[in-house]
Amino acid sequence: MAATVSLSTDSIELVPGETGGCEVSVTNTGSLVDQFSISLVGVREDWVTVEPATLNLMPAASATATVTFAPPRSPELVAGRHPFGVRVGSREDPRASVVEEGAVEVAPFQEIVTELVPGRRRAARRAKFKLAVDNLGNSEVVVGVSLRDPDDELRLETSRQAITTAPGTATIVKLRATPHRRFWRGQPKMLPFEVVATPVGEEPIRTSGVVQQEQLMPKWLLPALAAAVVVVVAAAAAWFALLKPAVESVATEQTQQQVAKAENAASRASGAADKATAAATVAQRAAGIGPSPTPGGAASAAGLTSVPPPSGRTPSAVKPGAAAPTGPLPLSFRVATEAKLVTDGSFQTFSYTAPPKKRIEIADLVLQNPRGDSGILRISIGKDIVLEIGLANFRDLDYHYLEPLNAAVGQPVVVSVNCTAAGVGSDRCTPSVSFSGRLLS
Repeated sequence: MAATVSLSTDSIELVPGETGGCEVSVTNTGSLVDQFSISLVGVREDWVTVEPATLNLMPAASATATVTFAPPRSPELVAGRHPFGVRVGSREDPRASVVEEGAVEVAPFQEIVTELVPGRRRAARRAKFKLAVDNLGNSEVVVGVSLRDPDDELRLETSRQAITTAPGTATIVKLRATPHRRFWRGQPKMLPFEVVATPVGEEPIRTSGVVQQEQLMPKWLLPALAAAVVVVVAAAAAWFALLKPAVESVATEQTQQQVAKAENAASRASGAADKATAAATVAQRAAGIGPSPTPGGAASAAGLTSVPPPSGRTPSAVKPGAAAPTGPLPLSFRVATEAKLVTDGSFQTFSYTAPPKKRIEIADLVLQNPRGDSGILRISIGKDIVLEIGLANFRDLDYHYLEPLNAAVGQPVVVSVNCTAAGVGSDRCTPSVSFSGRLLS
């Protein structure tokens, strides 16, 4: 091919996410007007552009084209030297081409993200966790792993104190937390701890976890014992009921017969005594020594009983419209966010306020970050911040408060988001918080 090709530089140093390049000079050394096409080999076309891609040159004429490199900030493009070639082809001589070689030096960058799975675990004796360390940079990084318990309530252990992570990979570190003190019965205890991942030459990354310590005695044990006692008592009762039915039946029938005979005899004796009393009263009055007759006395002397007219009772009036009882009402609400990306550290707020003249008690929080956004989430009641956590530290996380959070009358519950990186498929951060508790007057 009748052409010469040269590069302005054969070594280009670039930082991922930035651009740079060189110039390609082409000279037509032939005797005909020719068109030269310029392309690159050895590198991905999606981060290289050539402008212009073709040059039309008269004989002995020269022209230049600019080659621009824009390496992405991605773990797929590892740090180091990446050779490339600039190929120049001729329209007049399609079978021939000239290739000039160079190289791009891609600078390393670090980006380490950690996640504790799960964020909270229930256990009576020991709890096991996994720490996922994601290397989103383009170079190999050594990360130190340490555990911290501010209240000294747990014995914390890790399977590895230092790990080496390759670009674009996730490394799993096993963790174990064992409470120092155990209890047989009682309410669960929340024991927080912290995992600190420290990349070499970078700031530590802190991730929070919680062990919900449960009682040693299983909750089903006491109900099972009570059920066993009931079964034993029922079996004993059935045994005695089947063993003595005939004896008890005969004894009961004989006793009832004797009682009936005694009652009949007593009734006849009582009737004879009443008649004798009435006859004696009549005889005394006839002799003038008895008491004067009273209304209904004749009927009594004759052995009759006068029945007074029944006295009626006025039913008590029922007062309709009585006020219904008042008291705390269960309350659940969800605050969903849709925060734009920011670079100045500012927060966007989303709030909920109780109905007029009502206050709120909050016992449970459920935090959700399904897309894996990055940034900071903050929960406030009025002007008080009750929780602040990094979005990268959780996907689904719940908190239970033994001492409920309180929002006074007219005091809003505010969820603030500082969105630094949106998850896959979205240009905004979309975490949400679900609240559960009670609504009080």
